[in-house]
Amino acid sequence: MEPLTISWIGALAGLAIAIILILKKLNPVYSLFLGAIVGALIGGANLEETVNILVNGTQSVMGTVLRVLAAGVLAGVMMESGAAETIAQAIVRKFGGSNGFHLDRGHTCHRFIR
Repeated sequence: MEPLTISWIGALAGLAIAIILILKKLNPVYSLFLGAIVGALIGGANLEETVNILVNGTQSVMGTVLRVLAAGVLAGVMMESGAAETIAQAIVRKFGGSNGFHLDRGHTCHRFIR
C-alpha cells in the first residue's frame, strides 16, 4: 500500500475553510475538522482515506493535548488552593529574599542582587 499524498491545493483549501468558519464564529474544533475533511477530499483522498487521516492525526496529538490540559488544571488548582503561594514562600525562605526574582506588574523579571 503506497502512502497517501494530499495535494497542496487541498491543504490550502481546507485551511481557508477552517479560517473562514472560525471567523464566522463557528466552534474552532468543528471548523478545523470540517476544514480537514474538505481539504482531504479536495486534495485527492476518498472518504475512507479521509477518515483514516483524521483518526491517525487525532491519535498522534492526543498525548500532547492531554499533557497540556493536565498542566493547566494542576496550575489552576495550585493557584486556587494557595499551594503555589506556599511553594513560592518555601523557595524564598530556602534561598533567601536577596537571591530571589521579582516580577513587576509589567511582567518583567528582575533579579535581586546585593
